[in-house]
Amino acid sequence: MKKKVAVIGAGISGITTAVLLQQSGYEVSVYAHEHPLKETKNPYFSSLFPSASIIPHSVFHPDLNEIFKLSQLFFSKLHEISFAGLTKHEHFELFAFENSAVDYPPLIDGYETLTDLEWHPKHPDIPIKSGWKFNCFFADWTDYFPKLVHSFVQNNGTFINKTIDLNSYASIDEDIIINCSGLGSAQLINEDKSPLILKGHLLKVNNAVELKSPSGNTVSYNFSPGSDIYTDSFGTPFDVYCYPRKDDWILGGSRYKGTLDDQGNWISEDELSQQFPPQIESLNSEIIKETFGTDLSEFSEKEYQYSYRYVRNRKNGLRIESENTSDRLIIHNYGHGGAGVTLSWGCAFSVLQMIIKKTEISNTDITPEQALISLANELTKL
Repeated sequence: MKKKVAVIGAGISGITTAVLLQQSGYEVSVYAHEHPLKETKNPYFSSLFPSASIIPHSVFHPDLNEIFKLSQLFFSKLHEISFAGLTKHEHFELFAFENSAVDYPPLIDGYETLTDLEWHPKHPDIPIKSGWKFNCFFADWTDYFPKLVHSFVQNNGTFINKTIDLNSYASIDEDIIINCSGLGSAQLINEDKSPLILKGHLLKVNNAVELKSPSGNTVSYNFSPGSDIYTDSFGTPFDVYCYPRKDDWILGGSRYKGTLDDQGNWISEDELSQQFPPQIESLNSEIIKETFGTDLSEFSEKEYQYSYRYVRNRKNGLRIESENTSDRLIIHNYGHGGAGVTLSWGCAFSVLQMIIKKTEISNTDITPEQALISLANELTKL
């Protein structure tokens, strides 16, 4: 008899976890306020607004690099089987100052530092002093997320439209509960009452042209111009980015710090958070014109958007752990910050490992390679 699992939340973390558990032999139901493919502009459902780069930005956890490496294994396999919407870019992270503060770039295929590069995107007036490039996976959201959802449904997955009390779970009958409710987890009684929640802005440019490197690869970039050019009200430096997709560009970004009030609404002391940052458009426009000879003003179809990312805190924001209860197993998988897509498969695999260990289904743990083979075999059948 299959173990029954309830996944709470139909964002990228919930759907990815549901698909992996499903392919591993579990009977899975996803509980959500509404169907994940329903068109909505609710900024609190951040899976609707992803730039979908596979880079661990704005997320914190002691084992972050290990989870990230796990995710990359799964994305590599999905790319190998040509899973819908999954592409690879020649990606650049560039700085107008000396920077070597992050440790994830060498973990990604094709890593090279700025001094080794023969070519990179440039700004006409701001010299680039440090940076690197790597071969980065990207999930084109218009294809990737619907394919995941359809895969779940085609394998007899069930969506249940219901609001869940995360402090009791009394209305859920399944044996195992996986909490992937994202920002909804702020209502848990043991959560910080003033969590860190970032507001991010992005500009979607429709019907855009391809951006290619001299070697013919699709190019994406993050560019940090320095604290004298682009920051929040308190001097925290921001970067801008350009992430091309099949039919559009996603231009960002911002990371304004805020929290929730007693009614669950996002609030911030930063007055700049209330307006769309002009640097997103101006800096990207200048880089794209200088590097690719393309004028952003030629594209009239633009959408200005924003959404919220639940970071929780900067010490150990990601919560991927089990909870001891008397009647059933509960596992939490939330607090992904700006890396929901990036860590989706690594966190899902961690959940699978916890279930196997806690329920003593087998005497041996599952390996990533075993899960990858099973997942790939099942997805190629659908």
